Amino acid sequence: MTGLKKMLSAFMTLAFVTACSSGSELSVIQTDIDLASASSVEDVGSDKSMPVIVSFNNAYKGLITENEAIAKADPRNSNKYFIKLINSSKATLIGAFYDIQDPTAVEALVKAKKRGVDVKIVTDDASLKDKEDPTQIRKAILDLRNAGIIVKDDQRQKLMHHKFMVVDSTTVWTGSMNLTTSSMYHHNNNAIMIRSPKLAQNFEAEFKRMYDQNIYGPNPHEIPNKDVNVSGMSMRTYFSPGGGTMAAILAELKKSQKSVKFMAFSMTDKTILETMIQKKKDGLKVEGIFDNCLIPQYSIYWGLRKGNVLSLRDGNQALMHHKVMIIDDETVITGSFNFSKSAEEGNNENTIIIKSPAIARQYTAEYFRVRNAAFNNKELPPYDHPACEKQESRNNEKPTAPIKTGVEVFAQ
Repeated sequence: MTGLKKMLSAFMTLAFVTACSSGSELSVIQTDIDLASASSVEDVGSDKSMPVIVSFNNAYKGLITENEAIAKADPRNSNKYFIKLINSSKATLIGAFYDIQDPTAVEALVKAKKRGVDVKIVTDDASLKDKEDPTQIRKAILDLRNAGIIVKDDQRQKLMHHKFMVVDSTTVWTGSMNLTTSSMYHHNNNAIMIRSPKLAQNFEAEFKRMYDQNIYGPNPHEIPNKDVNVSGMSMRTYFSPGGGTMAAILAELKKSQKSVKFMAFSMTDKTILETMIQKKKDGLKVEGIFDNCLIPQYSIYWGLRKGNVLSLRDGNQALMHHKVMIIDDETVITGSFNFSKSAEEGNNENTIIIKSPAIARQYTAEYFRVRNAAFNNKELPPYDHPACEKQESRNNEKPTAPIKTGVEVFAQ
């Protein structure tokens, strides 16, 4: 645990600018936070590996071209841990991924299969098709199948939206990252790798429902180990559709006593809106960041602003793809679950609710990096993505109050 202790004993200094707009406090955060996670990439998969490793995409510049070069060069970008984990596999590897396209990810899976690892994959039916010519099978899928890897799909209109992997029935990988080049290098994404056989059993049970039993719609999602303790960190797993995820998220929000921060690719649930506004009225600090592309599409962004909840448009030309809440600097909610009706009732999703101030600090640091980008990166060109067909300008809401300055120091 030495590496983790060193990281958590560090301090980050945040300089901020404060202004007021529409009754909400706005803060520009500039941070020198080290992007390093709690453990080196070389430790992934080894017996000495940290029990939990959190990683993020280094995508804090405005333009895709800037972020891709930086993320590819960063040895601690999320994809580096992902590939290293695949390379560490010895016996079994199961993965459920909404979108599969990136050649490096496919190559790592193929190499694992060739060295004798039993590799099984589930994906969304749309991920089988070539994006340019939907009548053809995608090259990534052909490469996997030609290597002898069975790739199954959900064969339904709703999404198989998971992003998880289990290696050797011991280590779980999940978060918001798809296996595409854009998701690995352009989008704001998070990943968490957890060494826990009990947690692995939960994800293996979900995988078997899909891969072995062809169960994709609403079901009880029976979970072998509802509460898992990993080195003092409490973790609870939820699966959708019909697994009670939204109720669990709302329960955590209602229990909040100090603060709520969120990063949301999509957030449309009206009960979340009402709960956050009430928490703001109760005196809690409530704030968050939305992906700009999905604000026009049923987002609660405008409702939160009317309720004086600080709500920002992201500053990434590509997607701000996180699905994260940080509550009371102690609880982290993360996974593939967008905060929407579709995620709750239709799509296959996974969510982990983690109780750990140490993990919360890492996600809070990411929140401030994304928040800083939301203020600094303006006049961005449109993003060529289906989600962004109706995107609105990031520049149509200007602060109306005089700018004030100050300095704040947070313990990392």
